[in-house]
Amino acid sequence: MKMYSLIIRNGIVVNSEKALEEKLDLAVEEDKIVRMAPEITGEAVSEIDAEGCLVTPGLIDHHTHLYPMAKIGTPGEAVCFASGVTTAVDAGSTGCDTYEKYRPFIASAKLGIRAYLNVCSTGLDSLPGSMEDVTPGHMDEGKLRELFDRYGKELLGLKLRTSRNIVREQGYGPLKAAAALGEKLGVPLMVHITNPPGPLETLFDILRPGDIVTHMYQNTGDTILCDGKVSEAAWKARERGIFFEAADARAHFSFEVSEPAIRAGFLPDFIGTDLTKLSMHLRPTSFNMAMQISKYVYLGIAFAEVIQRATWNPAVSMGISDQVGSLREGKQADIAVFKPCTAENVFGDRPYSNPDRCLREGKLVYVPMLTVKNGEMVYRNLLF
Repeated sequence: MKMYSLIIRNGIVVNSEKALEEKLDLAVEEDKIVRMAPEITGEAVSEIDAEGCLVTPGLIDHHTHLYPMAKIGTPGEAVCFASGVTTAVDAGSTGCDTYEKYRPFIASAKLGIRAYLNVCSTGLDSLPGSMEDVTPGHMDEGKLRELFDRYGKELLGLKLRTSRNIVREQGYGPLKAAAALGEKLGVPLMVHITNPPGPLETLFDILRPGDIVTHMYQNTGDTILCDGKVSEAAWKARERGIFFEAADARAHFSFEVSEPAIRAGFLPDFIGTDLTKLSMHLRPTSFNMAMQISKYVYLGIAFAEVIQRATWNPAVSMGISDQVGSLREGKQADIAVFKPCTAENVFGDRPYSNPDRCLREGKLVYVPMLTVKNGEMVYRNLLF
């Protein structure tokens, strides 16, 4: 009789490529998914009964700050594995002068890690004491090009925070310079848009197809709404091939923007956390991907569609969909299991300590039960 490394039985498997669900068994041998069928005969070293649970691809948190040695960094694997995340993207914690200092963490981690390089040469090392320097004349094209040439499989693109308190009197000058730099290097640009220095329509016009707008539902300064509806500029930007990401953390999300946008069908292309040391485990904001999934289901997006935006969509954008992002025979065995539980849970767009917070009470949460990375169980809930 066939002996597998792992069999997960009786779960509802989410097809993230098509946002569908089907009851299937799933078998793993070493680091690969080798069989998916309504019923798998045979035995395994470990067998999991996932009755009543949802089996998804390992999540991709497309926006984190996870280098544990950095001032705002998090203990990446401890946070990610416990919430079903098997691949994470560091969104600009490092720049061309600091990436190689932090890179040993990537090489030693079981967690799959990719990164955006900050256009500031020291990344976010100055936080939380002071803002990073995004002066166009200080962006080092030569050093950035060397890193992309050397570590192109790890690096996804450039990152710029274009908040008013960072760019100051420079306005959209740093954004124009960063977009031009991305064009020269042949890489996309991720842009943080909370409290932009001018109209978002101007920002969208500067970006290129494949660039990423992060913190899409923020409500400080200009937003994606105009007179309570998603602006024509935002719709046109999406039509041009600009991606929109919901990475909410403790201050980059609002119900006043997200609720009408989601009702209108303006959904995220990617869902991430923007997790930092400052937001880790901070209720009622989204302190991990399980909280994000639960919140966006509460906001009216079907579970399978939320999972698609946290697995398949980023995998395609990152160029790794042949390895991860969906569950298929022959693909890497990155798997998460969630149990939908009826329980009161408060979702917030700011921490409890912020008097301007808005809260919503949900009745359904998705509890991480099991995380498998490259065929190895790296997290298991005590009750599973």
